[in-house]
Amino acid sequence: METFKTIFFENPWPVYVVLGLAELVLLFLWRSRRTSKSAIRLLYPLAAASAVFAVATLVVTLREELVLTLKQLKQDASALDVEAVAVHFGEDFRLASRGRRVDRTQAVIVCKRAIQKYGVSQVDFLDTRVETDGPVGKVELITQIWIKSDFTEKAPTMKWTFHWRHGPDGWKVIRIDQPELALYISL
Repeated sequence: METFKTIFFENPWPVYVVLGLAELVLLFLWRSRRTSKSAIRLLYPLAAASAVFAVATLVVTLREELVLTLKQLKQDASALDVEAVAVHFGEDFRLASRGRRVDRTQAVIVCKRAIQKYGVSQVDFLDTRVETDGPVGKVELITQIWIKSDFTEKAPTMKWTFHWRHGPDGWKVIRIDQPELALYISL
């Protein structure tokens, strides 16, 4: 079922390729026969492709909605706007860090302090992996956080795991696991 949803609603390109090949076959049949019936059959793959396009455009899956929410969260994080990032946190949000759990309000305070203390100037997103299972989602982000000191600028690569839940207010982060230093090799 998940594959069906992905192919028809999120990534219909394989369907378009199959319909394009069917159109080519029907075009060859029409060229060999030149009948009105074979000419009408040329419209079938085009109509099917139009229907798939309409469905893929009109239906927004939970995964696509999460990706859109994540895009906004990334923009807010890149702008170092902690308050805007916190809007994406659910009421039951917890940040797991160094063996303790921090709630939403405390997380905002801790993040603001860390940005100031370490001189964070920029956040770059290198890689993203999104998984959904109904109203539950998991996102792994690989980031580079640019830290300015008096003499140098460092950019450690960090791996973050965000756990999401879909509710009446859309997708909200319910937990962020302690970030890890990540070995990230760009291919």
